[in-house]
Parts: sequence; C-alpha cells; structure tokens
Amino acid sequence: MIKISILSVLFAVVLIACDQPEPLAPKAQAIADLMTKLEAADLFNGIILIAEKGEVSYKGVHGHRSFNPREPLKSDDAFRVGSISKPVTAVAIHMLAEQGQLGYDDALSKFFPELPYDHVTIENLLSHTSGLYDVYQETEMRAAFYAFYDKLDPPYTNKDYLEYMIQYKPDLIGDPLEIDRYSNTGYVLLALIVEQVSGHRFDVFIREHIFESAGMTRSGIYSLLEDRDVPYIVSSYQIDPEGDVQPTPDPNAPRSMYGLTYGDDEVYTTVDDLLAFDQALRNGTLLKPASLNRMMKPPTLADGSTARYGQGMSVQDINDIRYVTHTGSAWSFLAYWKFATPDNDHTVIIFSNVRSQRNTFRAVYTAINNIFHNEAYDLSELFGG
Repeated sequence: MIKISILSVLFAVVLIACDQPEPLAPKAQAIADLMTKLEAADLFNGIILIAEKGEVSYKGVHGHRSFNPREPLKSDDAFRVGSISKPVTAVAIHMLAEQGQLGYDDALSKFFPELPYDHVTIENLLSHTSGLYDVYQETEMRAAFYAFYDKLDPPYTNKDYLEYMIQYKPDLIGDPLEIDRYSNTGYVLLALIVEQVSGHRFDVFIREHIFESAGMTRSGIYSLLEDRDVPYIVSSYQIDPEGDVQPTPDPNAPRSMYGLTYGDDEVYTTVDDLLAFDQALRNGTLLKPASLNRMMKPPTLADGSTARYGQGMSVQDINDIRYVTHTGSAWSFLAYWKFATPDNDHTVIIFSNVRSQRNTFRAVYTAINNIFHNEAYDLSELFGG
C-alpha cells in the first residue's frame, strides 16, 4: 500500500507570467499561496488553470499521475472529466439545430418511436427538465435496470439504456418542466440522437466538429477508444480511511457492473484543451451567439421558478454574481470548469485524479472564485481548524 506524506510527495507548481492588468497579479499570487498550503497538507493532487480573457495567469501542477510507480503529473496530462462531457454533447445538439437537422421542440418519440414520451422534447433533455429518471439516483430504477443489465454482456452501453427503456417504458418522475431533476439518462439519449441525425458515430462527430475546430488535440471519448492505453491519460486513485492510496477501479477486484455510456460521461481532456473549448464557445467558433445563450439560460418551470440548468450548463447566482459552470466525476476523477462570460470573464479549470472527500474539492474551487471577486473564504475545516 502507498501512503501520501508531505515529505514524499513532490509538487511542481508553475506560475506563468502573462501580460495582464495590474489587478490580476495579487489574485494570481493569492491562488498560488492557497495551492501551496493545500499541497503541504496533502489536500490536492491535480492540475489547476486560471485564465483572464483567455490568457493564462496561473497554472499549477501538483502531485502524481500514478503512484505505483510514482510518476509526477505533467501539465499536458489528460483527465477523464465525467459530466463535463455534457456541455460537449449539448454543443453537438446545438450545432445540429443550427443546421436545421433537428428542432428544440422535437419530441423524444420522433427519434425513438418505441418510447412513450411524446411530450418530452430535446430542450427538456438538454435542461434536465424532462422528468426522465436518472439510473444513478433513482434506486428503484437502478435495481430494475441492473436486473435487465444482467442479461446483457458487460459493460452496458447507450444502446443498452435504450433497449431497457423500450422494453420497460419506465414512468416519468414528473411531467416536463414540472421538476428540475438532473438526469444522466437524458444525455445518454442525446448522444444517440447525435448519431442518428448526423449519421456518424458519436466520437467521430465530436472529434471532427468540436475538438478539431476548437484546437483540442488531446481530447476524446474514452469508452469509444479502440485502445485505451493512451500514455497521456492519467490514472485515478482514492485515499482510504487509513490514508492509503488505492487505484480505482481496483484492478484486482472481480469485474462488476459498470457502464461505458457516452454523452453523459467519458470525455477525457487536458486543462489547455478545456480552455480552448471555453474560448471557442466565447468567440463563436463552435456556436452562434443565440445557441450559446440557450446553453446559459435556464427555463422557467411550471410553478414559475427558474431551473438551475440551461441547455448545457449549470447557472447560478452567488452574492449577485452569475456563475456558468459544470462539474464532473468519474471513478476517482473530479473536475470543475467555470466558463468565461462577459460579466464574469475569467476561466477556472481544476482537475484532480485523487479522491478523498469531495467537499475538499468543492471548497477549493469556491475559494478560488471568491478570490477573484474579493470575497472572503474559510478553509479552516480542511486543515483541522
């Protein structure tokens, strides 16, 4: 077993000097100071990138890409970013809408006639207001799905999701726009719609129309790789209660039920590539302004309240500041991306490949956002205070 210790873990922190307005310098220094404290306390293993108006002001590389053998992280290493895959899928859908190949009001049954959800639309799927269950969150649905999955060859895929829904036609957990409920299922189906409408396999469409257009050279769809032994994709680990670092998934454990669905998950990328995606959205390389606005505009629910999710991104107001963000997790990978908007024009990207407590990760990105807006933050609980 491998233990993290302050003496044994070597961190390489790179502070990139850029021609930036004077007010940015102390903020970048404050972030560097924060990361120095976190590294000394073994509270973060990963990479962080901060950019102002698209220019990198801070980039920190902390810890290891693997622990057995020990190999330090490199600034261009790729991480699996979990649900940050969803904005990528959303961009693909918006592209097809701009081309007139589908409409936001198109019903799910238009693409999958065997399904009974005539009143669930593309827009509902994008904004998590469809009422479709989430197999990871609805325990009854999960049990039923796994019972169905037992009859299939592992690991289950998008088509397995669809076959299950066609066979059992599970009830919605609410009418469209009645509830605001995050649904991985919706994005699994959106990826199948991309394939059906475009006539291309999902990873091919994403590579040719998004990654290549944005200049993302180290990004892809992990589950659709023919050879997953990609040297620049890092491994993930978790810290057990004794402080030991264990690989995830456990290579010695018997194969268990797990999925390799895409659309909701499975993108791998680097911090630089995600910044390129961020800027390609901002500058109109990928989408027209109207489509980008859709991604950032949550719908109004039936009770008059505003949903938490636009058509591809999470949107929330904190202390009268609008944040357009997305988080992600896969195995022990954790990822955070704050999109640069005209009213909050800095990008924050944080990737970690070692999971201890997710609240630690959340506290880090909250603190960084507070630094940018001159707000106080308190991390004393992380340091045992």
